[in-house]
Amino acid sequence: MNATGVTETEAEADVEPSAPETLAKDDLFHLLQNERRRRAVQYLVEQEGSVDMGSIAEHIAALENDISVAQLTSAQRKRVYVGLYQCHLPKLDEAGVIDYDKNRGTVSRTPLTDSLVPYLTVENGEEETDAAAEFAVVQYPAAVTALAAVLTVAGWASVLPATGLWLPTVLTLAFAAATVATAVR
Repeated sequence: MNATGVTETEAEADVEPSAPETLAKDDLFHLLQNERRRRAVQYLVEQEGSVDMGSIAEHIAALENDISVAQLTSAQRKRVYVGLYQCHLPKLDEAGVIDYDKNRGTVSRTPLTDSLVPYLTVENGEEETDAAAEFAVVQYPAAVTALAAVLTVAGWASVLPATGLWLPTVLTLAFAAATVATAVR
């Protein structure tokens, strides 16, 4: 018992455990495996201060439905709101990634929120890189096919002096087949 008449075990019980400064990788990846949780964290990172849960739900619903917030129906809002309210925000709050006041419907960042940002950024960067790589994979064979087709047609039309047109014709057809197969994939 100390000078205030409170035992040390009672005083320790009143102190909230401090939030961890970092998350274990398994916990981090588990939290970020759900797209709504990723989008909620990303939205919080982009905002200043405390955010109303309804605005997070509207933002995510608009992204999921590929429309503006003004075009959302109440059913689209509600579907996202309920998922955030019952599952996703409590899970992020329990992990210490956000501070979620369920009674007030407000969400704010914690020091751990910023630790997730690199993982959110990597995902977006990979998507952009994949799209650019896919475009390059289709673009290069298409350009070679077009050039081979022009040269083959010029040879068949006797614009270019060519005696053996079977090879460029076969190569053009091979490139065309590869381009179509790549584009369809």
